[in-house]
Amino acid sequence: MPQKTAPPEASRQHMTNDVTEPPPMRMGSCPYCERAVLVYEEPPRCPLCACPLEETSMRPFVLPTERVAETPDPDRP
Repeated sequence: MPQKTAPPEASRQHMTNDVTEPPPMRMGSCPYCERAVLVYEEPPRCPLCACPLEETSMRPFVLPTERVAETPDPDRP
């Protein structure tokens, strides 16, 4: 007679509803590559050559569509 499988035991650990936010996307200047790069890591590193980036060269990254929406049109009242 084949044995039946038992349902898995209930886990004692419950998943939390907390969602961790990823680090904000920033734009930086890599001194080695001499390019503007997008960085999402902490501490900031160049995604092309992995060299560390200076925190002073970092600035928030804004999508071009968001820039257009934020810029007021001088011709509109």
